[in-house]
Amino acid sequence: MKKDYSALSFSEKERVCESIFIANGPYWHMYTDGTMMQNIFCCEEDFATGMWALAASLHLSKKVRALTFELMGNHAHLIVAGQREDCIKAFDLFAARLRQAFPKRQRAIDWSKFKMDILHIESLQALRNEIIYANRNAFVANPAYTPDSYPWGGGCAYFCHWLKHLTTTALGDLPILTQRAMLHTKIIAPFKDLKVINSIPFIPSFCDIKLGESMFRDARSYFNSLTRNAEAFSQIASRLKDTIFLTDEELYSVICSHISKEYSVKTPAQLNAQQKIDTARQMHFSYNASNQQLRRMLRLNLSILEELFP
Repeated sequence: MKKDYSALSFSEKERVCESIFIANGPYWHMYTDGTMMQNIFCCEEDFATGMWALAASLHLSKKVRALTFELMGNHAHLIVAGQREDCIKAFDLFAARLRQAFPKRQRAIDWSKFKMDILHIESLQALRNEIIYANRNAFVANPAYTPDSYPWGGGCAYFCHWLKHLTTTALGDLPILTQRAMLHTKIIAPFKDLKVINSIPFIPSFCDIKLGESMFRDARSYFNSLTRNAEAFSQIASRLKDTIFLTDEELYSVICSHISKEYSVKTPAQLNAQQKIDTARQMHFSYNASNQQLRRMLRLNLSILEELFP
């Protein structure tokens, strides 16, 4: 008789996750550099266009499975499983479909700067961290969202009980002109099985959320990881050359932990001027804290911070 998964021990659950990880690799983090790219997605219609371009590209890329993704205003993250060459082809198809769709959006975009980098994810824990990092991206950048409420990424579908209660429609059941308008192409036959909800592609119909979820022991372990791994986020941000990866609240917690160990004080207000500067250096170089974040957290004059970190 098969043992109930919820009754498994911690180590047994880890072995299950490790087995799934080994069976479905290799894994990659594909991303674009937002510092080099102008804003692509400036409104909900733009984001919907990006979602359809991504859904169509992944639907056509049968050898590639996306575990999660995040479309941001000027860049994108995709965590995928498959052979490297197949994953690169899938991204190139995504970029090509974006270029095809956006000339019709009446805004000039320099697509030569929309270039992808790809990083190999070598271990189960690394994959967990990369999934979490991608699912947090909009949450860190925009205080209007949580990791599970941002509609233009896979995070909102992770461990979401309500997904099975949502009413979706097969794309092929919609009027032909509607399908063409959504996909920005006349060729719609290959995409009839994609699911639609509120005029955007239903994320689990093109992103393998279940595979991504299976990398975590359970929903609790996933949730706990969302805000409790600053060191791992620091390492990933360094690899990706991201600028900010901690919210103010998270950075404040890191600062308090640091100053408690270094100076035996509980709050930044108890630091002297030199200690504040030393702490600012530590947060800047280890956690990519911005000057504005450091100004708010440490109450340092912005001109001092701009001299330290021009």
